[in-house]
Amino acid sequence: MPISFAPMREYMRIHKISYYYLANQGIESATLQRIRHDQPITTATLGKLCKIMHCAPEDLICYQESEED
Repeated sequence: MPISFAPMREYMRIHKISYYYLANQGIESATLQRIRHDQPITTATLGKLCKIMHCAPEDLICYQESEED
């Protein structure tokens, strides 16, 4: 998948934000699982994460070139 949530995981580590906290803020466990595995989420969910974590989308995702392309 060309979109990675590695920046989000790093942001969470730096700011001491847990997946448990995000779940308690209304992020579905299935969505958190998708994030852990760099699978797609909706832009609405991305916006909700930005609001919860007080950040911008570029703090949470990055584009990675695929070797298959």
